[in-house]
Amino acid sequence: MEKVAEEEEYKFYSWKEKKRRKELSLSCMLNTELSAVLAVIRRPQGSTGSMLPHEDSFDISILQSLKSLRALIFNPQQEWRTIDPSVYISPFLDVIQSDDIPAMATNVALSAISKILKLHIFDEKTPGAKEAINSIVTGITSCRLERTDPVTEDAIMMRILQALTATIKHKASILLADHAVCTIVNTCFHVVQKSANRADLLQRGARYAMREMIEVIFARLQDVEVKLGEESESDTEDIDIDSNMDSGYGVRCVVDIFHFLCSLLNVEEVVEVDGVSSRTIDENVQIFGLILINSAVELSGDTIGKHPKLLRMIQDDLFHHLIHYGVSSSPLMLSMICSTVLSIYHSLRRFIRVQLEAFFEFVLLKAAATGSSYQLQEVALEGIINFVRQPSFIVEMYVNYDCDPICRNIFEEIGKLLCKLSFPGSSPLSSMQVQAFEGLLITIHNIADNVDNEDDSSPSGPYPVEITEYRPFWEEKPNEELDTWVEYLRFRKAQKKKILIAGDHFNRDEKKGLEYLKICQLVSDPADPKAFAVFFRYTPGLDKSIIGDYLGDPDEFHMQVLKEFTETFKFSGMILDTALRTYLATFRLPGESQKIQRILEAFSERFYDQQSSDTFATKDAVFILCYSLIMLNTDQHNPQVKKR
Repeated sequence: MEKVAEEEEYKFYSWKEKKRRKELSLSCMLNTELSAVLAVIRRPQGSTGSMLPHEDSFDISILQSLKSLRALIFNPQQEWRTIDPSVYISPFLDVIQSDDIPAMATNVALSAISKILKLHIFDEKTPGAKEAINSIVTGITSCRLERTDPVTEDAIMMRILQALTATIKHKASILLADHAVCTIVNTCFHVVQKSANRADLLQRGARYAMREMIEVIFARLQDVEVKLGEESESDTEDIDIDSNMDSGYGVRCVVDIFHFLCSLLNVEEVVEVDGVSSRTIDENVQIFGLILINSAVELSGDTIGKHPKLLRMIQDDLFHHLIHYGVSSSPLMLSMICSTVLSIYHSLRRFIRVQLEAFFEFVLLKAAATGSSYQLQEVALEGIINFVRQPSFIVEMYVNYDCDPICRNIFEEIGKLLCKLSFPGSSPLSSMQVQAFEGLLITIHNIADNVDNEDDSSPSGPYPVEITEYRPFWEEKPNEELDTWVEYLRFRKAQKKKILIAGDHFNRDEKKGLEYLKICQLVSDPADPKAFAVFFRYTPGLDKSIIGDYLGDPDEFHMQVLKEFTETFKFSGMILDTALRTYLATFRLPGESQKIQRILEAFSERFYDQQSSDTFATKDAVFILCYSLIMLNTDQHNPQVKKR
């Protein structure tokens, strides 16, 4: 028993000795940084070799705080993890924030802060850690420098980047306030911009640091989601929950940062040609923004889908930019856009159905078929094939788009494009033909794999499917009478084929087209105005002039169709001119003033009902302004108007 007691006592003293040595080691390291700062402050300045007069050149309290820190460092009873970190951090921050301290001393003080953070002298559980970590951000981002040469300034900016990176990667960074995290990212990007025409090494370092910060911030989004538990769908409640968290930054700053990343896709640069200045989109900044967005999406994953504000930003702002710049971009830019959309597809495919359809329709399929250059066509084709390589992509496209009467046939259009591009000509096969043929093979293999995995016991009816009864074609959920999901899809596909045929008849003869809908049991008897409204709204290729004349007709049934047609639009959050432009893009206004009035009255009522603000007193005010806009637009662009 005595031997066991001696061993336990030995282990205790051994542990205590190791702890004492560790504390002493930290003291020595901190003393090294402190001595370096004091040495730089005291050393001769300039070519004269004179010493700095302490009392006159800068606030003497800075020097006193540095000296007094020494008394604390080598206290034999010291336990660093129990001390408020501000005690040994504040003297270095005072140096960084001083106007009169030499630039080299600022450089060394920044290095000291970085070392303190990397040594993890304190962590998130240390008393005073929250105030200390936030004060570090405030001190570093408000760093002040004396006039110095560009080389020294670049070195200090590099130190700032290192210190901010160490801060965001520190254990106590979870205690940072939302504002502090946003300030870190803004400061880092400021260095990126400032170094654009200077040292290449500094710019590379700034971009790398910013990418590291984005990765850390968005990787934590999953932890924030866990701590929040159940997040409200309401924007206001979402902010309130986040701001009440004691642990530090959360969803609010992530939303602000992601909004900032999206804004990088619109950064312009001034270009002078023959003395004339013009603004153009800075592609380098765009590509850098896409790299950061890609990292953010990859690391946050499907967690974004649980945060409504972030999800809406991707659905609206981000995809707007991706589609807009993807239409007329360079091969490099288009390649980055395709990579970003593919990352979003992996994590958020359930939430981007409309956006993905628009991206394929207006960007990839268009660029691959009629791109402005061979290289652009090749990049677009590579983007399509990368999607096709995904195991479930082919099935998802066919089910979600080709079998949906109100969507485009994305799978069919991809197949037609690949067949067209892979068709051999008289000359040797080009790289694009080989790629297209590879895409066809991948598509066929994916279809075969899914056929092999089908349940053989599933019932199979006659093909093609006959439409023997009326079922609303715009309803996505299968009817209870349908036995299987496969039967439901086949029925929807049959409806879609008939709708496209009806559209062709409609363009040649309005009455025959609508009558064909009734014959095919796509419209109920008596006719449902909503069926005609959905047909006008979503069927591709319809003559917009015929739609406009039909909607403006004074017949009671036509007015019901107009009301149902207008209710397919969602104007919440839109400004008036954007909403009106969106509405009028789906048909062409008739020339008769009374028809225009009926259509604008329906629009005004719908727009007014969906507005949460008090911008318009009544729906009549909306109507008057809309009619004025139409008249002004006619006056401006009608060639028959001589006096504008």
